[in-house]
Amino acid sequence: MAKGSEPQPKYPKASTPKDDDEEGLDEEDEEEHGDTLCGSCGENYASDEFWICCDICERWFHGSCVKITPARAEHIKQYKCPACTNKRARP
Repeated sequence: MAKGSEPQPKYPKASTPKDDDEEGLDEEDEEEHGDTLCGSCGENYASDEFWICCDICERWFHGSCVKITPARAEHIKQYKCPACTNKRARP
């Protein structure tokens, strides 16, 4: 899911390096998401790291914190973070 309050795609977002002609977008991206914290380690968002969003609780995680690589994320239809995976359905 994408960050922010706009409609969000169900596809996990991977951060990738920008082309030279898109250089200004990195700074805007950092400003827009600079207050986003990893749901696992609590560190701030950085555009040079891979992040994935839980489709259940909508919290963001460093891929490395939840052991998800960008290649593995491409095959995930709906990502559930460890906390949501461990929740039991209530009767």
